[in-house]
Amino acid sequence: MDELLDKLAVHRRRIRAARVADAALRWAFHASVAACLGLLIAKLAGVALPFAVAVAVVAAVPAAMAIRELARSFSIRDCAIHLDRLLRLEERLSTAIETSGSMGALLRADAGEALARTPMPARRLPREGKLLAGSLLVLAALATIPAPGRSTVKGDPAFEAVTAEEAAKLLALARIDVQFQEAADALKAGRPEEALALLEELKRRLASKQLQDGGGQGAAETQKMLDQATASAAAVSAELARLGRTVHAPPPAVAQAKLERQKAVEQAAVTGGPAAASGAAVHAVDTPWNPKYDPVIRRYFGREP
Repeated sequence: MDELLDKLAVHRRRIRAARVADAALRWAFHASVAACLGLLIAKLAGVALPFAVAVAVVAAVPAAMAIRELARSFSIRDCAIHLDRLLRLEERLSTAIETSGSMGALLRADAGEALARTPMPARRLPREGKLLAGSLLVLAALATIPAPGRSTVKGDPAFEAVTAEEAAKLLALARIDVQFQEAADALKAGRPEEALALLEELKRRLASKQLQDGGGQGAAETQKMLDQATASAAAVSAELARLGRTVHAPPPAVAQAKLERQKAVEQAAVTGGPAAASGAAVHAVDTPWNPKYDPVIRRYFGREP
């Protein structure tokens, strides 16, 4: 019986090792799929999810499940029952180790011979183990691909120097318009796209104000703010372009303001008749127009305005 038990002990260690490895491979695949989904959602949502977190999940989950499988009870009797089913030995092994006396000796000898002449089936990896390599490649690709619509600007000295300089210039005008403060804060916080959107909105508003005020009081101060907003927006856009980010610029501020005025004239013509349209057109003509913006309008419309 000792010889049969020794053989069963060897098979027991082999079977337990195979089960632990299968559990690790199976759960490594499931964890890698979950990590891929997590990285994909994080990139689409713009949430920072370090690659180390995904690696830790992929490593921790299969390790935990392998330990769980290793801790499960698997006795010599369980091994004999498993081999009886696997090798179709018709319960020879389990019966032999449970029977004592002279009959038990005969059964053990017969079971030992049956076990020796029956070949073991080839080791097969679980289906998840065969797919694990592909899921890991997808995970690595997702980790290296940058998030859509977002720039990787952290740690770039040139970009940080430009944004710090532009933020200081914008803060100097924060006492005049609070939107300069918001744009400066966005630059300091590493959100250049948000700062650029604020500057473009500020440019449109200042250009519209300049068109309405004409050459009245405060025109010089408005022009100064417009020039600074334009310069800062151009600097941030240039840096984002250098970093490989494509920034879709909105329509020029002056052109946008003139379009709004033309739309107001057309709406007045529709709602109030010829008299209202005439009054709106006269108001638009009476407002002084700075000729220096004519090239901008021509470039935007592709013709004379």
